[in-house]
Amino acid sequence: MIERYVPQFSHKDWIDNQDRVQAGGENGLNSRFHQLEAEFLGLAENQINPMLDVLGASTRHLTLIPALHSYTEDGNAIPGWVQAVDMVAKPPNVAEAHGFMNVVLPDGVQVLSLLVTGSNQSSTGTLAVSLKGRKIDNTGGGAKTFVSSTKFDMPAQPAEEVRITNESIRYYLTVEVTGAEPAKPVKVFCVQLAYQ
Repeated sequence: MIERYVPQFSHKDWIDNQDRVQAGGENGLNSRFHQLEAEFLGLAENQINPMLDVLGASTRHLTLIPALHSYTEDGNAIPGWVQAVDMVAKPPNVAEAHGFMNVVLPDGVQVLSLLVTGSNQSSTGTLAVSLKGRKIDNTGGGAKTFVSSTKFDMPAQPAEEVRITNESIRYYLTVEVTGAEPAKPVKVFCVQLAYQ
């Protein structure tokens, strides 16, 4: 976050026929110009340059082929995805599939959007692909969802600013479909995170 600008230099007026203007000394021209110089340097380093860095940051993309792990809940196996070389598919004759995978983004970047590509031939299935995170030591409650997409080919933006902090948070994707027609295929080809 860019600091708010608070002026540091304040000019003290000279008084005609009373102050003697000189180059040296605490109230001299050299001292005042050096104070102005420091003011402009602070303004450039703390306000102008950080804004230019943000405006000039290029958008980058992390494009992932889902390589999903299945899992259990309370000892019960949760239906997983069928893994192919370059995609995942809902198993035939089931209404749902669940999986997760680890995600590593550069520290400090801002996540801009989440895009999911695939195909859904089921008219009733609900897709949810989410970027989630949890403290690295499992404290602080459950996982937090940072951005979630429920439609193919439509980028989803986070509701609030998401900055990656690898020092304290571990990040992962969950890919889930529920309520799908068992005989109709649902496939996820890729998940793409845009960030800067």
